[in-house]
Amino acid sequence: MSSSDSIAKELFGKTKDGKEAYVFTLKAGNITIRVLNYGCVVKDILVPDNDGNIVDVCLGYDSLEDYETNSAFMGSICGRVSNRIDGGAFTLNGVKYDVSKNDPLGNSMCHGGFVGLTRRCYDWSIDGSKLIFTYVDVDGSEGFPGDLFLTVTYELTEESGLMMDYKATTNKPTPVDISNHFMVNLSGHAGGYIGDHVVTMNNIKCIEMNERFIPTGNITETKGTILDFEKPVVLNDVLDKMPGKDGLHSILVLPGQKGEKKTVARAVHPASGRYLEVSTTEPVFVAYGCFYLDFLMKDKKGKDGAVYEKNGGVLFMPQGYVNAMNQPSFPSCILNPGETYHTTSWYKFGNKS
Repeated sequence: MSSSDSIAKELFGKTKDGKEAYVFTLKAGNITIRVLNYGCVVKDILVPDNDGNIVDVCLGYDSLEDYETNSAFMGSICGRVSNRIDGGAFTLNGVKYDVSKNDPLGNSMCHGGFVGLTRRCYDWSIDGSKLIFTYVDVDGSEGFPGDLFLTVTYELTEESGLMMDYKATTNKPTPVDISNHFMVNLSGHAGGYIGDHVVTMNNIKCIEMNERFIPTGNITETKGTILDFEKPVVLNDVLDKMPGKDGLHSILVLPGQKGEKKTVARAVHPASGRYLEVSTTEPVFVAYGCFYLDFLMKDKKGKDGAVYEKNGGVLFMPQGYVNAMNQPSFPSCILNPGETYHTTSWYKFGNKS
């Protein structure tokens, strides 16, 4: 396996409560990725084009202060539960739990709450080419039961790209579904409209959502529909025709079993040759074209003063079934004492030359 045996570290800043946040640099081949121990943020992804021109393709911020607010969840881990919990509540073993309602688009929890796992400083260690983050999310955090003992491992290799490995245990039954929300534009993070990206996806079914992006429980076939990405699709041909008129914003079901490594998607920027390939052990993924990016950014600027616009990036976010704790027909997302939550996803960047 080809990988870097050393990971550089430097101080990125201090949080409002005085904790030190570091930026770590991982390198493998001609790819460089920088991540933070604050929110396990993927901050920079440097990828050459066919001519060797290197640009940062990861949307994000320049300052720690901006990551401390981060209403768009730029590059950050999401949890305890990614995506939405309908009504900000669920019942577990006969007890109702009310969790934070931070979703700007509805009366629900979104991506773990106001703080969640996103706005935290993680302990860190380096083991060869592996960067290991740990955090204990205490009982009652955002309304969730039980202490959650979380380990997030990042490793960059030429063969597999950036690996994100999540492990968690608990001392009380609690829902767990963790993922990362980093968004890319393969022409460069400030490249704007992603209509020139060509996307292939390995989905076979789609989880239907209501107007608040909550699954209805219905799961439909995608073959022959606008969400059939079995063959490469130019995003410009479909973004304004998607259900709900929200661009690419779908929860899609992968073939195969949870725990098996399977292909999620491939995005290519033909003009530069840059590509992203995603694989995961998860059963579903969210495909999102950042339709609400300008709304979530409000007046905030991105890296290098960039103004990130609607449909200015793309995200493939592997995870479990959304709102599973409130949908009896969905596979359970409950982690019990004595069990280990464990999922892995891989993100490979390169160019076609």
